[in-house]
Order: sequence, then structure tokens, then C-alpha cells
Amino acid sequence: MRESKKGYPTLRRVVRVKKMLIFLPVLLILHIPVFSEQLPIINIAFVLDNQLWMKEETKEYQLTRDKEVVNLKWSYDGGFIAYLHIGEKGDASQLWIYDTNKKVNYKPYDWIETKNYKWSPTNQPLAYTSNGVLNITQKQDGIPKGFENVVLGVSDFEWFPNGKEFIVSSTANLLPTGWGPIPLFKLPFDTNLDSKKVEHFYTIESDKDMFAIDFCYFKWSNDGN
Repeated sequence: MRESKKGYPTLRRVVRVKKMLIFLPVLLILHIPVFSEQLPIINIAFVLDNQLWMKEETKEYQLTRDKEVVNLKWSYDGGFIAYLHIGEKGDASQLWIYDTNKKVNYKPYDWIETKNYKWSPTNQPLAYTSNGVLNITQKQDGIPKGFENVVLGVSDFEWFPNGKEFIVSSTANLLPTGWGPIPLFKLPFDTNLDSKKVEHFYTIESDKDMFAIDFCYFKWSNDGN
């Protein structure tokens, strides 16, 4: 119906207005849970004045003193932070771990000098290389502590996405004909120096135009393939 001669809205227009007034409150009710949903608490670890700090919500806490802290790495479950303590001369880098539950710093072993360490992507073990040996932490009293030898002759490594295997590289050998190839290997985390468990994965060849001594910085695709 159209407007009457006096300019009043017809019955059809009144009905349409009522429908709009009823529909809007429904939209507002559906969105209320989204705005009222509580966000998770995020802890942030950072280095300030060479010391390890933690920010929980709006409060900041100093976690270390008298150390030279670098290279922080969170464990997969967020329960631990691995970091390096650099010596006074800058030539020694000891591996330390901060336990976020017990609020303590500790060394997983009396002396671990390393620059290359990585948490398992699925669990708590921490793997690291030291003097060409790939090691993995044990679990003692519910925390990563102690170590087991995995395999020798390692230049670099990376966890497989399943957290059960490693891909490792070895340094090329210098031969009378030049630098040799770089071999890559696949092995389970519980190899325990058993060479029978080590599987050849790939070989990077070298020639006159292109040669390499080492291979590092493994990066997995998002789908893990």
C-alpha cells in the first residue's frame, strides 16, 4: 500500500519496521559470548640487561642474576625455557633451563657447552650437539635432566615433526680431489650410538663449480612433508 493523502505510513510499512526492531536484538544476543569470552594468559620471556625476565599479564619478574643470557627457546608445552649462559670471556656457552612451574634455574648436566639445541616439537626432550655428538636429555623427577648419546659425527640436526626422529648432516671430507659430498641421515631419537638404526637420507654432491663443507638450518614445510 502507498501513503495516504495525509502522509501516514500504510499498514505494510508499519509491519516492516516491526520486523527490523525484532531482528536487531537477536543479533546482539548472539555476539555477547564472543565479546565476553576470556582470553588466555600469555607469558612472555625476554632478555633485559643480559638477564632472563618473564612477563605474566601486567607484572614482570627477573628470573636470573649474574648471568649473560642469550638465545631463549620455549619447550613445546611451555613448561621450560632453555637458554645459554655466556662465560666472562665470551668463549664458553653453558646450557641452562628455567622451570616455569618450580620457578628455578638449573643445568641439565654439570657442564654442557653448546650453541645448537632444540626442543622436541611434541614433548619435553631437549636435543643438542656438543663437539660433534648429538645428545638428548633424559627425564628425571619430571624434568629434562641428564643426557643420552644419540649419534656421533653430527654437524647440524633437526627434529622430524613427529618428535620421534632426527635428520642430521655431517661435515664434508677434504679429499685430494677436493671437498667430498655432504651426507644427510635419518635416525630415531633413541639410536643410542647404534649405527644399525641410522638410515642414509640424501647426499649433497659437490663439483668444481659448486662445493659445500657443511649443511645447516633445516626448515620443514607447514605440512611436515
